Amino acid sequence: MQYQPQGESIWGVISACEEIVPGIYAVCATDQNGLEHEGIMADRDASVGYLSAEAIGLGEEAGEWLCYDEHTKDIPLYEILQHRLDDCKKREAAIVKQMEEIRQDGRLMLTEYFGEYTPPKEAPGGCVEAVFPVANGVHLIRDRDGLAFAVHEAVADNFMTMMASGYGVCRGEYLFYAVADASCAVALNELKNVFEEAAALIVSENSLYATLNRYFAGYTALYNLCVPEMERIPAADGPANLYLAIQVEAMRLSREEKQE
Repeated sequence: MQYQPQGESIWGVISACEEIVPGIYAVCATDQNGLEHEGIMADRDASVGYLSAEAIGLGEEAGEWLCYDEHTKDIPLYEILQHRLDDCKKREAAIVKQMEEIRQDGRLMLTEYFGEYTPPKEAPGGCVEAVFPVANGVHLIRDRDGLAFAVHEAVADNFMTMMASGYGVCRGEYLFYAVADASCAVALNELKNVFEEAAALIVSENSLYATLNRYFAGYTALYNLCVPEMERIPAADGPANLYLAIQVEAMRLSREEKQE
């Protein structure tokens, strides 16, 4: 039976103790000089499930406890976080697989599920000048700042990661991802496997991935940690910002103007 450490420790009398995972605790102890020390105390048996043999070997033995002081406590903390991350990845993969199975079986009728959403009227650049519907709650819009991908917050909550939502600019019930600053690539990456209409907007996945790797490296790294291997964003050497037909057309027109 596990119990938390209390009383005397190798650093002095324990004044505070908080369980990190079963059998492993963050403690604060006060020595005979009144100085406070922080450390990690791990039950030897419980450590096997969370810590590597190397980490266990670096703990200072104190009866049935392994102790890590201010200089070594980051070692068990790192391995515990890694353990949690691995567990999250497994859970995330299982959830993604279940959602994909539901979509493939046709049980998720998006309009009936969400209701019909009114297109956005206000955007970061002021009034919406034109709306090009993509799917229920998903639109391409134009305002005075140019083109943007508009995603209703309910669609974002159900089908996009919190990371991706953070790149959007909120106005009313919609998140906006500008084509000009490439944030549109983040939204398209997350919705292309949900909406066939969103996938159809992409004329070059290689360019989409190149854009994400070049301008959103932090997002790309975290996204790849949370999804199954086959759904990760691959490395890509293609040109950035040429994943939409309108971008390709704009480049073609620009080249023709220069030639003239």
